Amino acid sequence: MRNILYTKGLVFGIIFLFVGAGVVPTISIGFTEENLNNQQQSIYYTNNPKSLGDSHDLVIIAPNIFSDELQKLIEHKNQHGINTYLKTTESIYNEYDGVDKPEQIKYFIKYAIENWSTRYVLLVGGLKSLIYGRPKDDPNQGAKDWWLPVRYSNLKEDGFVYDPGFISDLYYVDIYDAGGGFSSWDSNGDGYFANWGNIPGAERDIIDFYPDVAVGRLPCRNKLEVRIMVNKIIKYEKKPGGSWYDKMICVAGDSYDDPPWDLPEGEIFCDLILERYMDEFTPVRLYGSNTDTDPSMTPEPKNIIREISKGSGHLLFIGAGNPYKWSTHYPGDFQTYAGGIDILRFPLLINGGKLPICVTDGCHNSMFNVSAVTTWLDKDNSKHLWSYGRIVPECWSWWLTRKIGGGCIATLGNTGLTYLAMGDYKFDPDGDGVDDPDCFEVFYGFLMRLFYEKLDEGVGILGDAWADAMVNYMDIFPPMFNQIDAKTVQQWVLIGDPSLKIGGY
Repeated sequence: MRNILYTKGLVFGIIFLFVGAGVVPTISIGFTEENLNNQQQSIYYTNNPKSLGDSHDLVIIAPNIFSDELQKLIEHKNQHGINTYLKTTESIYNEYDGVDKPEQIKYFIKYAIENWSTRYVLLVGGLKSLIYGRPKDDPNQGAKDWWLPVRYSNLKEDGFVYDPGFISDLYYVDIYDAGGGFSSWDSNGDGYFANWGNIPGAERDIIDFYPDVAVGRLPCRNKLEVRIMVNKIIKYEKKPGGSWYDKMICVAGDSYDDPPWDLPEGEIFCDLILERYMDEFTPVRLYGSNTDTDPSMTPEPKNIIREISKGSGHLLFIGAGNPYKWSTHYPGDFQTYAGGIDILRFPLLINGGKLPICVTDGCHNSMFNVSAVTTWLDKDNSKHLWSYGRIVPECWSWWLTRKIGGGCIATLGNTGLTYLAMGDYKFDPDGDGVDDPDCFEVFYGFLMRLFYEKLDEGVGILGDAWADAMVNYMDIFPPMFNQIDAKTVQQWVLIGDPSLKIGGY
């Protein structure tokens, strides 16, 4: 357990974007320590809780209907020294109390940490139908139409574009508050979870945010999807990558119209990741700036499909997104988008077992509460499903991950509007003594950077890299000091197995 004291304050500008109906609003917002009512906090991170009973490194939580399909995965994990235990949602609801189903599950995870030294939690289950499912039962949860429920954060950022609630699986593994008690995410007791600006007149909730174990989710809709992911995980871990694994594909362009800098942030970010942390991988750069020199290496659908189909160890997208699509701009052209890639093109990916770990920078790419009818009906985005009338049975990140015959082994992305900085204000917010472009030093860009830094340091388990990046981010940018830092860590989900051995055994 670590006790960390914070007394920081920062002032800087940010910008975010999303893809939707061909329009990309950009908002520049300033934040200060004063206007966010910063305060000193003591934050605890439980890394190695005391074991009081049998050890279960990995706990899988799933509805009983998926139990048989998960047995192969349990046997496989046990064979590789990851002691694995399956707990059904039905048994949790019978055995644990809570104000709702997400809290009942969270209390079980608390038990597993304290009694079994659990390090990884795999949530298996999403909405029950691809056709129609209610994303929310109330402002706090989606449960009735879900195989495994979700917790919604009630953080509503300032500005005319916002998420009035978004999924946060971090909730399930932020078990302890600053004093070591249960982190309810409803510190003011008003019945609204993780409120910060969404409930008029209500106090914001004080939240610890630190993950006490690593969590990932397979938002499966049916047994077939469970079977697909079990087979993908087993084959990936059993068969270490060949020469294809030694490649890293980066897909990027110019994210912002940002005079006076006019920096192609997406390409700059990818280059810095490749040079500092992933230099042992052969880079494949699908950049907007290649349009005049090599059109076969631009972020157009046929190029993205061709390169992913060859196989790679890692895949990074820096640009804009929604549940249906990811894309970016060509440098200097902010009226149109590059082709990017959408869910309708995923069947064309034929990389088989040559599966990368994907990290995506794009708004709502990992918003896994969509279904075909709900997105089709939400033509004006009044329900905040961000698809503007398109039929989206499943979100971009999950579709890419659960694809048969290729795609990815896991995808890390956002369930809400994503914040990435533009330009270079010539200061050093992360305090490392290097004045990098701001896209590399704050908000989601910094969080992605920390993830690759952990891989470079030799972290070999996917969930450990996710959790360590989150912890390091919060060490530098305490989330209760800044609303956008809080949102950045709440909405970053790992769609995949948190106990995955990166590159296989």
